[in-house]
Formats: sequence, structure tokens, C-alpha cells
Amino acid sequence: MEPAALAAAFGAGILAGLGVVLPLGAVGVMLLHEGASRGWRRAVPAAAGVGTADLIFAVLALAAGSVLAPLVAQWGRWPAAVGGVLLLVVAALMVRTAFRPVAEESDGAEPAGAGSGWARYAMFFGLTAVNPFPLVYFGAIAVGLGEGLHRPPVATAFAIGVGIASLGWNLVLIGLGAVLRARSTARMRRIATAVGGAIVAVCAVVILVAAFV
Repeated sequence: MEPAALAAAFGAGILAGLGVVLPLGAVGVMLLHEGASRGWRRAVPAAAGVGTADLIFAVLALAAGSVLAPLVAQWGRWPAAVGGVLLLVVAALMVRTAFRPVAEESDGAEPAGAGSGWARYAMFFGLTAVNPFPLVYFGAIAVGLGEGLHRPPVATAFAIGVGIASLGWNLVLIGLGAVLRARSTARMRRIATAVGGAIVAVCAVVILVAAFV
């Protein structure tokens, strides 16, 4: 296998991964909040959960080619509906955190209800996994780039590029959130949490309306 072909596939994976994660949707807002509320180190599992889901989507799309995209399309509204409901629950928890009594907060303490790193990883992995868009997106790319992408070494390079792009951008988001945490007061963090929860709720409503209209 020529190194140039592997490098091209890796670069295509980077671009494809950025195409998924750069639009700042509900999960992106949640990653910002994760960094702001937990700090960079404790927010890394959330970023890894999103990156892992995107990597798996890329692998599935490459493995099945054009088969999986129509299959997911047959599921109709339900994946989007489930994702919308989960986002509403997360939005409610974020707003609840913003308005909990000040006595429950303490400097440097773990946020209430934060859970372990594995729990955060699983939650963000699940929120990303129930969104069918990345699978359809990567399936379309797999079809568009032709047969060469289905050769195992080339497909591996592409998938690795997707995973690195997704994880890298997610780490940037939690880093930005952590910077805000370091330079903000408790009141500012509470306001930011409430605003973030409201944004996530709006995204959830839009998803639910699109699913059922």
C-alpha cells in the first residue's frame, strides 16, 4: 500500500470528522458546560465518549458501505425522537444544577450528580450514538469516495483520522469551558449553566418537532 494513499485517506478522515463536529450543536454546548463545571481533566471522558461514537460510526459506514444508511433511514423518526427526549432530560438536569441552593456548592468540589468518569463517558457516548446523522453522513462519504476506501489499510487510516478529528475538537471545547471556569465567578457559572441548558432544550425541541412533523 502506497504511503500517499494512506496519507490521503487519513486526511480525508480528518476533514470528514471535522465536518461532523464543527457545527456546534447540543452535544457541543454540553461539552463546553462539561469543561466549565468539572474542569478539563474530569471532562476528558465526555470528550472521549463523543469521539468513540464518531469513530464507531465511521467504521460501521466503511464496513457496510451503502447498506447501513438506507437501513437507518427505515427507522424513521424514532432515533431522532429518542435523542430529543434524552437531550430534554439533560437540559432539565443542567437547569436544576444552575438553580440549586448555593449551600450545595463548594470550591473545587465535584458537581452534584456528576457521576464517575465512566458514567460521563457512557452518557456522552449514548447521546452521540442515538443521533443517526453521523452514520448516514459517513455512509454517504464511503459511497462517494469509491471502492478504494473499502480496502482495509485505507479504511483504517480514514477511520483513525475521523476519531482524531472528533476527539481533538471535543478536547478543544472542554478546554474552552475549563478556561471559562477558571476565570468566572460562581454566579457567572450558574448563569452559563442555565443558558447552556436552555440551548440544549431548544435543540431537543427542534429535533422532536422535526421528527414528528
